[in-house]
Amino acid sequence: MTITEQNKVKIMSLLFGARCTVRIGANFSRQPPYGNLRAFQTLTTPKTSMSENNETKSPHMTPAFVGPLKMTNAIQSTSTVHYSSLSAIAAKLSSSPSYSNATKFIAQTTRSMAGNAPGSHIDGKPTLEYVKGMPKTFASMTNEQILLFAELEIPEACRECIVRDVMAVHNIEYDEAMKVFEKIAKTNREGMALAAFPFYLGFGIAVTAGYASFPLVFHKETVEWFNEKFVTLELPPPEDLETYFEVGAASWEWMEPILGHISFFLLCMQFSRAQLQNLGIRPYFNWQKERRSRYLIQKYPKYDAEFLANYSRCDRLAEPHDMTH
Repeated sequence: MTITEQNKVKIMSLLFGARCTVRIGANFSRQPPYGNLRAFQTLTTPKTSMSENNETKSPHMTPAFVGPLKMTNAIQSTSTVHYSSLSAIAAKLSSSPSYSNATKFIAQTTRSMAGNAPGSHIDGKPTLEYVKGMPKTFASMTNEQILLFAELEIPEACRECIVRDVMAVHNIEYDEAMKVFEKIAKTNREGMALAAFPFYLGFGIAVTAGYASFPLVFHKETVEWFNEKFVTLELPPPEDLETYFEVGAASWEWMEPILGHISFFLLCMQFSRAQLQNLGIRPYFNWQKERRSRYLIQKYPKYDAEFLANYSRCDRLAEPHDMTH
């Protein structure tokens, strides 16, 4: 069973177009002008229910997404290979040499699609009237743009999703909705200092230990005090402790095991942390983010849970983002 190179390129192009349609957040499961990010999961499920006329039975499917599915079905029927989902085709083609050709074709296609509004560009350059309409704040962006940036975890876009959701729920204007959002943001900051305490503690211990190591190794009075209190070894005669290097040579007899073992321990911890990152695991950090997002959802059940969770997760521990623009 084979797929022609031309069909491979077509399929990869359709996959890209379908994913773009999903991610821009066209009106899926909620009333205009708001989209719902949870609808992305509906559109990307492996087995989509289709009728005999290739019309989708999902209430979340948009006309812009039905077209690529019809064309993909046609390609599947002519290529003698049948897969249960578009994801399976993507997995099949990801290792194919035509994958790079498809990505180049997609890039050229998307570049050619940019700025295709009449009069927006001349000789490939934007016109003055076109650039005057460029949005300069997140508040001036469209719903589709906001949903896309929120999917990328841009804090200002996550804020804008909540503000527009508040406007729709309470039927109020933007400025009034911003006041509600400020209360939500303040609620999200509750207990943030306690959640950040382990990070501050680790930072403080590391900096203190690093600077304390210098006098404990090279400073004569500090070395003598530490030896008297914790080591009780016989030090060299005073004539052999006249320089910092001589003091360091004397103190290294007991400081070497301490510093050497700490260095090896930190090296092991750094290696284990790298493996956790490869696995996508951050136990405490992810736990405190999820706990905070659940609390925010419970506190404001009227608003979209995913919008609240996205904003809560992207909020910083140290200090909040500037949400004035």
